[in-house]
Amino acid sequence: MKISHECIHCLARQAVEIAEEATENITMQQEIIKKSLKELGEMDFNETAPEIAFRMHQHAKNITGINDLYIRLKEQYNEIAKEIYEKIIEEKWLDRAEDRFDMACRLAIAGNIIDFSVGLSLEHKDIVKSVEDSIKQDIFGAGTVALRDAVKEAKNIMYIADNSGEIIFDKFLLENLPLDKVTYVVKGGPIVNDATMDDAIGTGVVDLVKVIDNGHCAQGTILEDCSSRFNDEFDKADLIISKGQANFETLSDIKDKTIFYLLRAKCSSVASAIGCERMDYVLTNII
Repeated sequence: MKISHECIHCLARQAVEIAEEATENITMQQEIIKKSLKELGEMDFNETAPEIAFRMHQHAKNITGINDLYIRLKEQYNEIAKEIYEKIIEEKWLDRAEDRFDMACRLAIAGNIIDFSVGLSLEHKDIVKSVEDSIKQDIFGAGTVALRDAVKEAKNIMYIADNSGEIIFDKFLLENLPLDKVTYVVKGGPIVNDATMDDAIGTGVVDLVKVIDNGHCAQGTILEDCSSRFNDEFDKADLIISKGQANFETLSDIKDKTIFYLLRAKCSSVASAIGCERMDYVLTNII
């Protein structure tokens, strides 16, 4: 999905938010904003938004010397997600569900609300509401039955993670997949609140399934920048489960792979590309 005019507003907002989250030093903030806006002014409209955002984040890292700019927020939302996860386990949501796989998919999608790059000011109640709404909301797209059928036929499944916190909700779906066939993918380094190997370890995902990183620290999955190990695994997979908007933005032009996208459509440009409404719960492989 190439950058749209609507993405420019969002990226300009992110330039300011990145600067303010990275440092309280006004001079540094201004330098980050100036360099980030310069990236916008020189962008190629054939790029994806995550490619441009990556360069903006690199400026912030280089100027401040801080590698993980969002560590404070990530830790906060990991704790919130763990609390909600434990509540779901205690209340036996999946055991009580008419369709366990459908419920697991809904919870995985609901967790995608935890996203700092789209300007959502999240509180504990927002995440709880997303989870509660996931039970009764219609899901746009191919639906959970289509994914279940694809899983049954797949020999090698790649599950590409999105955000920290969110990956706790991924565990519900992972536990309903053939774990010996699954490779779970996190980022090769920190960017915004995207999930890294530390998050996979801290949430126990590494105890469930094989986990690798993609060798790169941009949002989404920019194949040409990812490691050879990741690309080998990607080529081998006959089913890709892709979480979140940035992975949709960077992978949706690929037509020779079976890719199911699970996300909340949190911005109008992504919603328009998918054909859904903003904030819909989406599970689709038809672009």
